[in-house]
Amino acid sequence: MIFSIETSTSNLSLTLLSNNQVINKVSIKIKHELSEIIIPTIKKFIKNNCITFQSISLLVVGCGPGSFTGIRALISAAKGIYLSNKHIKILGINSLAGLAMSALNEAKNRNIEYIIASIDTKRNDQFLQLFKVNNNERLLPISAINNIKPIKLEKFPVYIKENKLVVENFLFVGFISNLLKNKSININFCKESTHVPDAVWVGKLGSYIINNDIDYNNSKIAFNEFKPIYVRSAQIN
Repeated sequence: MIFSIETSTSNLSLTLLSNNQVINKVSIKIKHELSEIIIPTIKKFIKNNCITFQSISLLVVGCGPGSFTGIRALISAAKGIYLSNKHIKILGINSLAGLAMSALNEAKNRNIEYIIASIDTKRNDQFLQLFKVNNNERLLPISAINNIKPIKLEKFPVYIKENKLVVENFLFVGFISNLLKNKSININFCKESTHVPDAVWVGKLGSYIINNDIDYNNSKIAFNEFKPIYVRSAQIN
């Protein structure tokens, strides 16, 4: 079984998957008490599903970017789980790639080539990253085209221009501010995603990588360790 966890924004989400199917999932709204509740919540989730950590073969964790405190608390907890259960394989996932994964099916169905994923920075801008949809099953389902950047909302049209995109060939998923919605630029917003980082899609991406024996080295998407993705100096949030 695959156990995935995501805390890059204001939700703690946990998902249990088997054969790429979701067995159970839970999402909890959090404020500033994550470091206190994360371990008890994980233990309760495992117990409620009538399994132990011995049943887990892969632990997948969303490593950010996003909430500094959320990412730090999650990675600390995940490392503790791994140290106590060395039989478990581990996989760190770029949380923006997890978001892009949630829009993948819609992008393919609409013949859209690119996905822009966005996470709120809580600093009046957003973390953005551009991904390309891959149709080759021997590759990652998406490829990171550029590095993660914090972009002011008013600079979004510049970001589009710099990446040589047109409205018809990209799908936007993630944090959508009212300002962005009201921009004169037309944007294809993903209709099938919840637009927040979620353990379901982090887990599904991890499952795809492992089940298809995908080489993810130097991909900017997945890592064989739990390391936080900090785009700039940390701010407690």
